Amino acid sequence: MKFLYFPLLFGSALLLQSAVVPVMLPDGFIDGFDLPLAITIHVAFIRGKTPGMMTGLLLGYLQDAMSGGVLGFNGLSKILAGFTAGFLREKFFIQSIAHRAASVAGATFLALLTRVGVLILFSQPHPSLFSMQFLWGFIGNTLLALLVHTLLEGFETISGIREEEELSLGD
Repeated sequence: MKFLYFPLLFGSALLLQSAVVPVMLPDGFIDGFDLPLAITIHVAFIRGKTPGMMTGLLLGYLQDAMSGGVLGFNGLSKILAGFTAGFLREKFFIQSIAHRAASVAGATFLALLTRVGVLILFSQPHPSLFSMQFLWGFIGNTLLALLVHTLLEGFETISGIREEEELSLGD
């Protein structure tokens, strides 16, 4: 079960994001529901910045390939989100809900900022940093990542996929 967990998790996140989310949510709400971003932040919180970046690389570029848009804007944004979440995990004690929420918000904001930057670089349509679309993307993805992380952390502990970790001062 442990060996199949992450491929199944990644595959289901990509499948849900590409097939179910566009059908279930109105167009204005799709930007606030990026399941691969939430999974990337979760992996970075439990494994660190390098596995978080690798997860972001894999999920982001697969998401770009499946969407048919600009190849790279999801990939780069999720790589940065994985690094940021893993870095903040190492620097802060994220067992507190306030520190965890601030870390997720920071990683989500940088991911969205990177996505907008890449779209600007390629002269593609992009939301303004002060638009409701950007604000909803930030708030929605932050709340989604917190929810997904909490649920998956509990599932992984109960199912034995990962054991409780001891508090350490670094990797």
